[in-house]
Amino acid sequence: MSKKKNNLQFGSVCVQQSKIKKKISPHTEPIYATSAYTFDSTEEAMKLFDDQFQGYVYSRWSNPTVEMAENKIAALETHSSEIKAKAQLFSSGMAAISSAMMACLNTGEKLLTQNQLYGTTDELIQKQLTAFGIDNMRCDLNELNKVENIIKKDKTIKLIYLETPSNPMMEVYDINEISKLANKYKIKVAVDNTFASPYCQQPLISGADMVIHSTTKYLNGHGSGLGGVVVGKDVKFMKEQVWTKIKLLGANSNAFDAWLILQGLKTLEIRMQRHCANAKKVAEFLRDHKKVSHVNYCGFKEHPQHKIIKKQMRDFSGMLSFDLKGGLKAGKQLMSNVNLCNLVTTLGTVDTLIQHPASMTHVNVSRERRVTSGITDGLVRLSVGIENVEDIIGDLENGLK
Repeated sequence: MSKKKNNLQFGSVCVQQSKIKKKISPHTEPIYATSAYTFDSTEEAMKLFDDQFQGYVYSRWSNPTVEMAENKIAALETHSSEIKAKAQLFSSGMAAISSAMMACLNTGEKLLTQNQLYGTTDELIQKQLTAFGIDNMRCDLNELNKVENIIKKDKTIKLIYLETPSNPMMEVYDINEISKLANKYKIKVAVDNTFASPYCQQPLISGADMVIHSTTKYLNGHGSGLGGVVVGKDVKFMKEQVWTKIKLLGANSNAFDAWLILQGLKTLEIRMQRHCANAKKVAEFLRDHKKVSHVNYCGFKEHPQHKIIKKQMRDFSGMLSFDLKGGLKAGKQLMSNVNLCNLVTTLGTVDTLIQHPASMTHVNVSRERRVTSGITDGLVRLSVGIENVEDIIGDLENGLK
C-alpha cells in the first residue's frame, strides 16, 4: 500500500530531505554541501542535461557556492570595464593552469612562454605537456620583435603564457603589447595573476584572453583552502573548452573551499593595501642592508621593467625576493633564525612567509636553468604579511645578524 510523503514510516523520515517553509535570506553565502540535485520532472532533467548552465545537475559540474565565488572573481577581474567574462573554479592553481593550457593546445601545437616561471608550472610544461605532443618555446617576451619573428616562423604556436610578476624573480611583461601582437596572429594569451591579485592588476582589461589565479594565495588570503581559477573573456570558449576539462578530468573545486574564498574576498582590498604598504618598507630595509646584494621588488624605480609596471599595475603586491651575499649558508641561517616569519612554501596569506626557491618551489628545475634565470642558491622569497611592519623588519634584522 502506497503512503503519502507526510505519512512515511520512521526509517523513511530519517532518510528524506528536510525542508523549511520559511523565507531564507542568509547574511553570508551558504555552503551547498551536496553532491547532486533533484529534478522536479523528467522534462526538467532532460533540459538540464542538454544545457548544464541552466541549473545544477552534479557538483563536479557546478555548485551554487562555487558559482558565487566564480562570479565574484570575474567581477573583480573586469571591474570598472565593460568586459563580460566567465570564471571557472578549480581544485588548485595547478589544476587551473593545466586545464587552461589543455583547453588551448592540441597535439602538435606549441606554447610560447617566458624563461623563468614558477617551478611546478615549468615542470608541467617540460614533462606533462611534452608527453602529450605539445612542445614549448621560450624567450624574453618583452623583446617584441623577437616574439613576432618566432610567431611568424612557427604557425603551430597557439598560446602565449605569461607569469607577471614572475615567481620568484618579479619579472614583469607588457600584457597589452603582447596581447596586441598575439591577437594579430590569432593566438590566445593567458596571464597568471597570482602575485598581483586583481587589486594590483587586471590582465583582461590590458588585453589578455584569460587570467589565472591560484586562489589558495591572495584571494583566499588565510591559507585555509586550495583552489585555482581561470577567467576568460570568450564565454563560449570557457563553457565549451575550459568547463569540459572540469567535467572530464574532475578538477573541480568544492563548496567548502569556494566558501572560504568568498570569505577571503570580502577583505581583499584592505588586505592588499596593507600587504603592499608593508612590502614597500620591508623592501627598502633589505635594499639598504649590508648582507643583501640585491632586492627584486616591483615598487623600485630601478626595476628593469619599471615603465611597464607603472602602466599596468596599480600597486606592487606584497611579494619580493632578495639575494644574500653569503649564498645558501646565509639563506639557511636567516630562515632558521626568524621567528615571526614562517618557513612555508605558499604565499599571499595574512602572515609573513619566507622560503628558499632553489631547494623548495624550484627544486625540480635544473640548477643550470635556475641560475640562468637568476634563482641563485642565496635567493630568498618573501611574502610580506599584514602584521605590524616594525615587527616584520625587526624579525628579519635579527635573522640577518
